[in-house]
Formats: sequence, C-alpha cells, structure tokens
Amino acid sequence: MLSQPRVMLVIADSSRTGGPEHVFTLARQLLAASWTPLVVCPEGPLQARCAEAGIAQLPLIMSGTGLAAAPIRLRQMVRHHDIDLVHSHALRAGMVLRRARVPTPFVHTHHLDGWFTAGRLRTRLHRREFRRLAASADRQIAVSAAVMDFLRDEVGLDPAPLRLVANGIDPLRARPRSTPAGFRVGTLARLTSAKGIDLAVMALAAPAGRKLSLQVGGTGPELAALIDLAASLGVADRVHFLGDVVDRQQFFEGCDVVWVPSREEPFGLVACEAMSAGVPVVASRVGGLPEIVDAPNAGILVSPANPAALASVTAALLADPERYGRLSLAGPERVLKHFSAQRMAALTRGVYREVLR
Repeated sequence: MLSQPRVMLVIADSSRTGGPEHVFTLARQLLAASWTPLVVCPEGPLQARCAEAGIAQLPLIMSGTGLAAAPIRLRQMVRHHDIDLVHSHALRAGMVLRRARVPTPFVHTHHLDGWFTAGRLRTRLHRREFRRLAASADRQIAVSAAVMDFLRDEVGLDPAPLRLVANGIDPLRARPRSTPAGFRVGTLARLTSAKGIDLAVMALAAPAGRKLSLQVGGTGPELAALIDLAASLGVADRVHFLGDVVDRQQFFEGCDVVWVPSREEPFGLVACEAMSAGVPVVASRVGGLPEIVDAPNAGILVSPANPAALASVTAALLADPERYGRLSLAGPERVLKHFSAQRMAALTRGVYREVLR
C-alpha cells in the first residue's frame, strides 16, 4: 500500500451538523496519521474549518443547478489531484460519486440522516438509489449497528462489503458533577421534525417539567414553528433559542442535562459529546442512540415522542444526586472507550487498506 495515500472525502453538506462534523474529524485524524486528505464540499462552515485546520479542500455544489455538472467536476478533481481513494458521505454525495465513475477505489459511508425512520425507506426511489450506490462502491461503512441492520434488512443490501465503524468524537473536557447546578436542559441539533425539538418544548409544559428551562442550540426550518409552540404552551420565558453553537464545550457546561429527543437518529453525535463532557443524557430509544447511551449505566432512554416521559425522568434524575453523579462519571469513560475519534479513524483506515491492497 502507498505510504501516504491521498484520500478525497466528499460530502454535499457544509453545515455544523453530524455528517460534516464527522468528515472534519476524520480528515483531521487522517492528517495526523500522515495520510493526505482532501475535502470536497459546498462552501460553508465545513470548508472554512478545514482551511483553518490546514486541511486541503475544494468547493463543489451538489444540489440545485450545480447537481448536473457535479459528477464531471468531481471526476476531473480526482484525476487532477492524483487521488488514490474516494470516500463519499451520505446519499447525495454517494449518488454524485457513483455517476462520476471515478477510476479509483470508492468507499461510501451511510449516515442515513433523513431516510432512517420506523425501519423503512420512505420511497422506492431511494431504495433503488441505495442499491445502485452499493453496487458501485468497493466498501460501505455503517455508522451504527442500527444503520447496519437497516441496510441489510430493509434495503436488502449484501452484508459482505458492509463494515461497522461507529462515529467518533474528539473528547471534550470532562467535568463530572456530583450534583446538578440547577434545572437547565439543553438540546443541540438541526431544527427539523426528525430531531424532535418540539417534543422538548412540550416537555416543559408537562407537570414534571415546570421547573425546567431549555436551551436550544441549532438552526433549521422548524425554528419559527418552535417559537410559536413555546408561546402557545406558555413556556416561552423558559425556552432560549441560541442559534448556531460554535463553542460546544461552553454549551454543554451550561447544561445540567442534555436531551436527545429524536424521532429518528442513525447515530447520535450530540449524545456522545454531552456524555464526553460529563453531562447526563436523556435520549429517545430510537436508531443508534441505545448503542451510545447504554441505559441505565451511562444515561437514560425513554420511549420516542413522549414529552411527559422526558420531563418526569429528568425531574427524577435532578432530584437524585447519587444517580446524577454516577451518570456524569460514566459518560466520559464510555465515550473514550467506544466512540473516540482515534478509534473511528483507525477502523476507517482499515477499510481503506482493504481496497488499496
């Protein structure tokens, strides 16, 4: 195998959400391991962060009017930069890469954001696209066992070229707490229906949630509806919309509990981050979240779409210093052992080596 392989990482999203965060973390780890990453994405936060970190990047629009030309441009980039392997992330980038017919090995990571719900694909069209993508890729990566099961059982993909590589994060500063400082709950997500932030707002109106305040980090199409919901429920004075959160460490340090109330969640990066910072997590029992939270040892799981349960288990946790302190201590240890960036990158490089032999 080449001593310093040149790996192109392709993603159609440049926001501060899970997929781009994963690509940025992977690129940094590859660079640290003396590989040569090149990130291809639209202009935006991901591209800017890569530039600041000394990671090579190129802009490519993979939506709207830019979609038709994207495969040709991507193929030209691969040839011009003498790329040894291309690694696409999420369905849209995978579709572009498949159509580009690049002359190099091709790995694809299934993040499944927006398509992983109730154990089924939303349309026949997307089922067909997943299968075409699988037929083109040399290897595929699933970011959780839940995604792996979904691809095999619901999409019907051959498990032979599938590899499980759990998402990983750079550890935050762990500050375990023996007792909560107050009743501050945080959520951090793109504001879409899938992330269930409306359920968090509703939880504040439940009897058990009347002492709680909510800090909502993130932006998205549901923002106006969430503001209206908080007003209609009479909890607007206890819900604070923060917009994009740049300093995630500071955000988590301002929370006593973090909620991940998702209706669907292929992995659950925010749960990892909160646990790494020593903040107890209450999450929905959906998708990849049970693999991270490991209830009752390192967090709490509730049935999905259940605001009353969110409120009641949180109130009980905040009233139980012994349990609160135990979960706060367990989180960083679990994330470091199972969901570190180093572990994720090492396993990913192992997949690369399979196709670069």
